[in-house]
Amino acid sequence: MRSLLILLFFFPAFAGAQINRSAKELATEKIQEYILNKLFKNKQYKPVSYGELKPTGGKNSEIVWMIAHKFEITEGGENSFKKSPKVQQPYKFLFYMNEKMRVLKAETSYSN
Repeated sequence: MRSLLILLFFFPAFAGAQINRSAKELATEKIQEYILNKLFKNKQYKPVSYGELKPTGGKNSEIVWMIAHKFEITEGGENSFKKSPKVQQPYKFLFYMNEKMRVLKAETSYSN
């Protein structure tokens, strides 16, 4: 009986954690799609880390969520005239999304 009460007490926290995890997974998929289709077409993309998915708190804004993302883009390689070495270029961006996790804005973050 006691274990049932404890389980019922903690169930909302477990359900909330699952919803947050699913939202972050959806956000990471949308960010990867945005990077490969809009920012760096035909480049090799390697995710490094994702920050925490945070609400922005703007009541009148279309932007609802924000997440930081570090990644690397491979630049260089074969050119039509000469071969240049491939270089992994690190980037850190802040992505701003609406309530449906569609990326609305991306900006470079220069802080560590």
